Amino acid sequence: MTTRPGFSNAARRRESPLPDEGAEHVNRNLLIAGALLVATMATVWVVRSHDDSAVERETQQALEANQDATWPAPTEAREGAVGSVVTAAASEPDSSQQFRAYVDDKYRAFYKDVEGSRLEALRAALMEREHLVAQINTSKQSAEVTARESVPGLEARKAELDRNIESLLPPGQIASFEAQKDADIERFQLEDFAGGIANVAPLSEADKQAILSTKLAYRERFKRVLADSRLMSGDLNGTERLLAFNEVAHALKEYQQNYLQEVRQYIYNDEQYSLLTNYETTEYNAELAKLRAIAQLD
Repeated sequence: MTTRPGFSNAARRRESPLPDEGAEHVNRNLLIAGALLVATMATVWVVRSHDDSAVERETQQALEANQDATWPAPTEAREGAVGSVVTAAASEPDSSQQFRAYVDDKYRAFYKDVEGSRLEALRAALMEREHLVAQINTSKQSAEVTARESVPGLEARKAELDRNIESLLPPGQIASFEAQKDADIERFQLEDFAGGIANVAPLSEADKQAILSTKLAYRERFKRVLADSRLMSGDLNGTERLLAFNEVAHALKEYQQNYLQEVRQYIYNDEQYSLLTNYETTEYNAELAKLRAIAQLD
């Protein structure tokens, strides 16, 4: 199979159950939240970068809107699907319940070793954190000065909540929480992929969690190289942009190869691995094209 798996299966999945219903659930709420995240990022980016080219604006905004994410969904097919999912979410009669289900899905792996009142405190803190994240993103894109000025205070509150959450987690889960707490885009991409292959080579929840954890671990060096390169700063001359692009492109390729190489060690199903490689290659090519546009090499 040489084409990328479709999105439609993921978009049609049922609502996820509560945390104690086991690993057989499928994550419709996560797709909705991911779609809303991508749509929000697109809005912010248009406001901030109205004089840039279309490709440059999309990439710049995505990184500004979520510094801990690597990239948003890049392809036209996914953008169309995002629009339809956002429309469905906007008409959802019980958005509060949907949001709670989304938070439970996102942090489900962190609930298993916490019980009783400690679990309730953890869920409440995580819910407040995700509401704050949404409020911060809204304030950042607001045209009102007072809303934008509120961002540092909201960020400080989020940092405080993160410390509280970590105090409620078993010590062995803190590093995983740090890696996954702002990885909404990567989670959305994984659910997109898993939904696309569900009828061909379905992934278990354990496999999805392992894939996500591995991807997040390997993305860190790429993120550091991207930040250090100043490619996104807009203040490099032509020669400097070319050098920065070459450095970042190399880091992107290394990130993709190392991540897939490690994933291969625990995904024994050849078809699943082939489809994942196919998907990640499509993502890689789209990301590289965006980097080229920013470096003005096209």
